[in-house]
Amino acid sequence: MIVRSRLYETYMEAAKEWRKFDVVPPVENEEGLLENRFFFVEGLSEDAAAGIAFQAEELGGWAGACHSERTRRMLLVFEGGLLSSAACAIGKNALLELLVASSRNLRSIQPAMRMPRKRLSFSRTLLMGILNVTPDSFSDGGTYFEREAAVKRGVQMVDEGASVIDVGGESTRPYARPVDVQEEVRRVVPVIKELSSSISVPISVDTRRAEVAEAALGAGADMINDVSGLADQNMRELAAERKVPVVIMHMLGDPTTMQDDPQYEDVVGDIGLMLQERIEAALAAGVKKDSIIVDPGIGFGKRVEHNLEILRRLREFRCLGQPLLVGASRKAFVKKVVLAEDERRLEGSLAAACAAAMNGANIIRVHDVRETGRALRMIDAIRTA
Repeated sequence: MIVRSRLYETYMEAAKEWRKFDVVPPVENEEGLLENRFFFVEGLSEDAAAGIAFQAEELGGWAGACHSERTRRMLLVFEGGLLSSAACAIGKNALLELLVASSRNLRSIQPAMRMPRKRLSFSRTLLMGILNVTPDSFSDGGTYFEREAAVKRGVQMVDEGASVIDVGGESTRPYARPVDVQEEVRRVVPVIKELSSSISVPISVDTRRAEVAEAALGAGADMINDVSGLADQNMRELAAERKVPVVIMHMLGDPTTMQDDPQYEDVVGDIGLMLQERIEAALAAGVKKDSIIVDPGIGFGKRVEHNLEILRRLREFRCLGQPLLVGASRKAFVKKVVLAEDERRLEGSLAAACAAAMNGANIIRVHDVRETGRALRMIDAIRTA
């Protein structure tokens, strides 16, 4: 079960969402409605839903059930100041404790993340530089396939302001064919080994295979970025044993199927539930909570409208209590929205990065480090002014 704070910008947006679940808006006055606090409690059994509704009404709130074939959600509504005035009851009411924690997570500052040899501070928006050591990645496939070119680009991205270098040896673009494990190791390990002695920032290995991750960590990588969301128990156990940070990403299916016909009831809610399940699986395997980063997986089993809604409602993922990574750089939806003809799709990628940073992202994964870094310096200045 997770509690997700929901932010509505207009009354029409709220009413439209509630109608999808046959929920009658509890307040007639539009201005009064938007002054309230809204929560979705997700992943409930039928008995738990009844208990949540009872507790909400005890606290003076309103509860509506949002049933569906795949999940059960409760919509909770409270008057603006109610939770603050009831905060003294924390410890006596489990639901109130969850609601207040969810609200705090929306604007909380993430503590620094420690690694065996390095650390990441989230006092500003960080850049993860993309280094694809592949012949077929969707944007820069082949450009850095040779070790010397890859190492040179990694060093350059650090000079341009990257806080992490993410090295990947398998393309995960839509309909890409899987790469043999030995070939993936052959691609990434020499680059990581040389980079680890050339740069001071952490190196991440972008892989969904435990064998590749283990070889990369042995060569000097500091963290694992897994597009499959740590679906493999071996990957979870490896991360726990080596005490390294992990990025848990959401993806529907795999790269060969993810774009066939992606469907969601509520794209943010559905992704949040899957991420929470994977967080719990990682914790059960021994991965420390303060070593987990989450990524909603822009472009991985999402239509254009899904990607846009994720970016607009990104802050809701903060309810998971983990640092948030977003990678929208040069992706196909950018081209479709801005009608960009060049492969860099720079202007649209910069806009997506800025929107993500304003809406709560801690790390932005990008190809164009220098340009994105300049834009994010302005965003961070505005956010902290």
